[in-house]
Amino acid sequence: MITYIKINGFKSFHNFEMEFTPFTIIAGANASGKSNLFDALMLLSRLAEVDLRTAFSEQRGNAIELFTMYDEGIYSKTMDFTVEMLLNRKVKDKWGGEENLNNTRLRYNLSISRKENRLGFEDLFITHESLEKIRPLEDKWQKKFEDASIFSRTLRAGGSREPFIKTTKEGEKVAIKIRQDGKQGGKVTPADTISQTVLGGIVNVDFPHVYGAKEEMLSWKFLQLNPKHLSEPTNQEPGIKDEITSSGANLASTLYRVSLEDGVAIREISRKLNSFLPNFTRVNIIDDKPNRQYIIKLKGVDGKEYSSRVLSEGTLRLLALCVLEQDRRHTGLLCFEEPENGIHPYRLQTMLDLLKDLTADFKETEMPLRQVIVNTHSPVLINEIIKWNDSGLVSVNFSEIRTNIVNTEYGKKKLNATRILPVIKDISTQETIGFSSADRKLTIATVKKYLETVDFDESTSLVNKL
Repeated sequence: MITYIKINGFKSFHNFEMEFTPFTIIAGANASGKSNLFDALMLLSRLAEVDLRTAFSEQRGNAIELFTMYDEGIYSKTMDFTVEMLLNRKVKDKWGGEENLNNTRLRYNLSISRKENRLGFEDLFITHESLEKIRPLEDKWQKKFEDASIFSRTLRAGGSREPFIKTTKEGEKVAIKIRQDGKQGGKVTPADTISQTVLGGIVNVDFPHVYGAKEEMLSWKFLQLNPKHLSEPTNQEPGIKDEITSSGANLASTLYRVSLEDGVAIREISRKLNSFLPNFTRVNIIDDKPNRQYIIKLKGVDGKEYSSRVLSEGTLRLLALCVLEQDRRHTGLLCFEEPENGIHPYRLQTMLDLLKDLTADFKETEMPLRQVIVNTHSPVLINEIIKWNDSGLVSVNFSEIRTNIVNTEYGKKKLNATRILPVIKDISTQETIGFSSADRKLTIATVKKYLETVDFDESTSLVNKL
């Protein structure tokens, strides 16, 4: 679970900070930088697994275009990320190794620079990397969510104060060191010789805290559901994938696995889907052995069965979320871009209820740590969210581009930078990170204008609540 992020030098972000709740909604018009936040998270997630060049090549645009562009077409030379996380206590690697983390509140820092390599070509280099525990006295997020303390408390007092990963510099030489953790001693790697993050190179629980942070970042999912992929049966091939992909592929095989792992899962999925879509009474998964495929069928109130091939996009999206809720493997962060697509406005509340069910309630100590971040340009969706009484577990934020004169490595430059501010009804009683009272008032005025583009019922409109 991500609790805080700071970004500088990546796309439209300059000294950007943001806090997160279990269910975080980011609203704003198109081209306001909402998707850039998902791009930053996706890059960090890929860097926890692959080398720099591969991770950058998978992003939209050339590598240099991921660095912040100031006026006159000048790009930043460095991008910096800080991510604070709440990890699952137990970590397990692919070889059966298992450890319980002493510290689950960790802060990861990463700096990537572009500069000439030994051959004279511009290349990407890691100039700083660190992973450290967040001490309870400085943990502002924990103070806001006291119920989360059962997940974040330190098991054993004392221990080393050294970071699990740290960067040292002697003259011009930069080295990244992993300290002893668990069963293994520390090791040092010169920064100018590596093409991958040190965190990304850890493959087992010999360094449990580093491995735990890596697994958290690898668990981040980025949903862009494609109705064609959602509707397709899954072929029964060797090494079949049985987890839902970002596009919604493998929905049928995932449902089949979930039904085998939990005998009541199908019944719970059917019950949940029926509560939202009363025309369907049961979800079935068919093991079609003659054609070597798994097929999803929904039974209607008329007694007829409908295969996933003929179901509407909205129905398939709701079904996918119902399956994710019952999937024991699903944990960590789910980023969902514009969930309103393919959903009739009448069903938006249904979609939001499902997404809320996919987030952690810290009072439910047996639940996995699940989180959802949604970006949307739908005023209708935001108006539905604001009706909730969620005890702080749901937050609404507004994204916009502001033109500023900023200090850079090239001196003062003009920049169109993304700002994402929390939408808080009573600004006098709640603290926000890095924003003045004037910022808050301006944001509320902008949100009102944004929402007034749609005619809402006056008794429930966010415009009247702000």
